[in-house]
This record gives sequence, C-alpha cells and structure tokens, in this order.
Amino acid sequence: MTTSNTEPRTAAVQPLSGRAAGRRPELDVMRTFVVAGLVVFHSAVVFASGASWFVKDPHPSTGFTVFLLWGSLWGMPLLFLVSGMGARYAMRTRAPAAFARERLTRLGIPFAAGLVVLVPPMFYLERLAQPGFHESYWRFWLSFVNVPALARGLLPSGSWTSGGAEFDPAHLWFLYVLLVFSLALLPLFAYLHGPRGRPLTARLAGTAERHATVVVLAAAIPLMAAEAVFGPDVNTGGWERTAYVFPFLYGFLIASDSRFEAALRRSRWPALAVACAATAALVSWAGTRGGSGASLSGVPAGWGALQGLAGWAWVAVIMGFAQSLAARRRSAPGAGMGTTSGRLPRAARYANEAVLPFYLLHEPVIVAAAWLIIRWHAPIPAKYAALVIVSFAATFALYETLVRRFRVTRLLFGIKPPSNPSRDPQATARPTLAVAASGRVTWCRSWVCRMR
Repeated sequence: MTTSNTEPRTAAVQPLSGRAAGRRPELDVMRTFVVAGLVVFHSAVVFASGASWFVKDPHPSTGFTVFLLWGSLWGMPLLFLVSGMGARYAMRTRAPAAFARERLTRLGIPFAAGLVVLVPPMFYLERLAQPGFHESYWRFWLSFVNVPALARGLLPSGSWTSGGAEFDPAHLWFLYVLLVFSLALLPLFAYLHGPRGRPLTARLAGTAERHATVVVLAAAIPLMAAEAVFGPDVNTGGWERTAYVFPFLYGFLIASDSRFEAALRRSRWPALAVACAATAALVSWAGTRGGSGASLSGVPAGWGALQGLAGWAWVAVIMGFAQSLAARRRSAPGAGMGTTSGRLPRAARYANEAVLPFYLLHEPVIVAAAWLIIRWHAPIPAKYAALVIVSFAATFALYETLVRRFRVTRLLFGIKPPSNPSRDPQATARPTLAVAASGRVTWCRSWVCRMR
C-alpha cells in the first residue's frame, strides 16, 4: 500500500504528466481518500443492523447496512489496485531483492507491532461487554498473543484459537495479505518489468486500447469466479482474500502502460451503468434475505458473482473518472509550470507518509470512541457524526504527536526515517556559519557540529 519515495533527482522538475519520472500525486490522494473513508465506513458498522463488530449500538439502523453494502463493494479492491500501482512504481528504482526487503520492513514490522499493541484492546473491549467476563487485560493479552497458535492458524485460515477463543488480526489483515501477495507475485512482477515481459504488457495494452469497454468489463470475470467459488468473507473487507490478488495485479499492469489508463477513461460511463445495475440487484437481493446480506454469511454463488461484477465495475468507474480529471489537470494551461511544487504534490507527499499509520490507528480509535459514544442518549445520526469527527481528530492527533516525530515509532508504523537535514539549505546554513565563526570545530556529522 506504499510507494517508493526514492526517485531520480530530476523528478522534482518534471511535469506531472511525465510518467517516467516522479510520483503520481493523484494516486497518493486516492489512496488517502480510501483510507480516510474507512473511518466513515467503520464508524457506520457500529450502527448497522446485520453486521457484527467489536462495539455495537443497541439500536442499529438498516440505512447504515445499505451504505456498508455499497462501500464494501469497492473500498478494499480499490486499495489493492492502487497498491499494485505503487508496487510497479517502486520497482522502477529497486531490484527484486531490494523490493522484497522494503516490503518486509514497511509491512511486516507494522503488522507485528500492531498485532501486539493495537488489536488486543479492541477484542478486550468486546469481551468486557459479555456477561461474566472479568479477566485482567494482561492475562487476556497473553492469550491473544499466543505465538504457536498464531503460527498455526494465521496464514492458512486468517485466524487462530487460543484458550478456546478465536481471534483474528482485525483490520491488520490487509497488511499481511498485501505482504504475501507482494512476495508471491514478485517473480511475475520482475518478469513483466523486465525486457522479456514488456512485449506481453504492450500487447495487452494494445488490446485494451482497441477494445476498451470489453477489456475493462472482462477483467471482472476472475473476481466473479473467485467470489462465486469461495464466497465473501466479512473478516477481510467483505471479499474472499484470494480475490484481492486480481485488482493488485491489475494495478501493476495499469501502472506499466498509459493505454490501460486511457481504456479506463473511455469505459467509465458504461462501467457506471453496470455498477449501478449490479448494485441495485444486490440491494434488492439483500432485502429479500431480510437484511442478512450485510453479514455475508451463507450467501449463494450467484451473490458472490454479482458482487465481483459490481465491485470491479465501481473500481473501474472511480479510476476512470479520476484519470479523466487528472488528464484534464495535466493538460490545463500552466500545468507544466510550478505544478510539481504546488499544493497537490505537497499534500500527496504528506498523505503518502501518513496513510499507513492512519490505517493502523483508525480502527482502535473508533472502537475506543464508540465504547463511550453508544452510551449517549442521542439520535443515531448525532452519535454517528460525533464518532466520525472524534475518530478523525484523535487518529490525526496520535499520528502527529506520537508517531511522526520519533524514529522508533516511525519504524514501527512503516514510515521511512526523516530525510537527511543536511540536504535542506536552511538546515545547513547554521553549521556553515559555525564553521566560519570558529576554527575550533573538530568534526561535523550530518547537520550537527561538535565544538571544543
């Protein structure tokens, strides 16, 4: 879900449309939009009927259930697709071995740290709501972080049993699934990125250029098959986790040739028609099941296939309209002058650094806030609005005060170390003056000068 910050030195002066160099700020913004939207989404789970979660309001609403059904169709598939694009951009400046090391560090360490620190409190609050539970948090934590049970159950089944209770990694499933995909598909990515694989990518892009709508909609078939065979999974964003490999792979291909993006732009309106029709069918079907469609348990194969079609269609719609807006922005007068140092790239750089810590923190914050807010004697819309606002503010505050400013927490939350201040002209000005004012300088390291 991260992209590389290592770029050629000339990237900063290239126009935004220059694909070969520099970042894609609109993709960072899109990924941030999805992760920020998870606060809205997971806050709605607290108030939705037919959906179980750590903390639930005693008076759930069907309207939130419909919203969850729609959001689950495209949220996580879009995040995997953008992550696949990020993987392609990261491999421009990394050998496969370096790419694997970077993924292990930026995904594996936050997953392990979050599993130890962030996830257990959510399950503990859930257990506190059960009658007769009086276990201390320390004893509960020891049963949760059961390493042998984790090793036996997490990778094959996505959950583990310890002391007769079943646990799962909560929202951190995304990190380990993304890490497994990144490593398992690395040989294929290296082939497609290399000289022997580029002709294959070019042929696929040529087909997409000639038959845009057919190719874009046909890409839904593997997702439909995976969902029909394995069925949706409420613990992994409403989708069977193996189905996410397809948007991840599609993202890598899309970032490899601009003709794929052009195909998405051209097919956005037909995809919108398909997305609306398939979503309406799913909502109607869920209504006939008495709202149980939101739980995604025991749904027939037809539901899974329809979900695969609707989900991919919405992803294609969002990507198509986003690429259309980005293309118009790049072609606007003056877009090539000063754009790369404007507000969007600066915001994109900040968002790219903050998005993974925000993802790690948002769900524990929502659970803790919901634990208090559901006890208010207030209408559900007021409680929901308060939960969203409080969760956004608290997550952002935790990131700014506890994560972003310290090297240890940056490592644990998957952020690269801060850039070397010696490259900052303002930071290097003071040591230069110190050297000029005194000949007693013994040595300088980075931007810190030690004086006798």
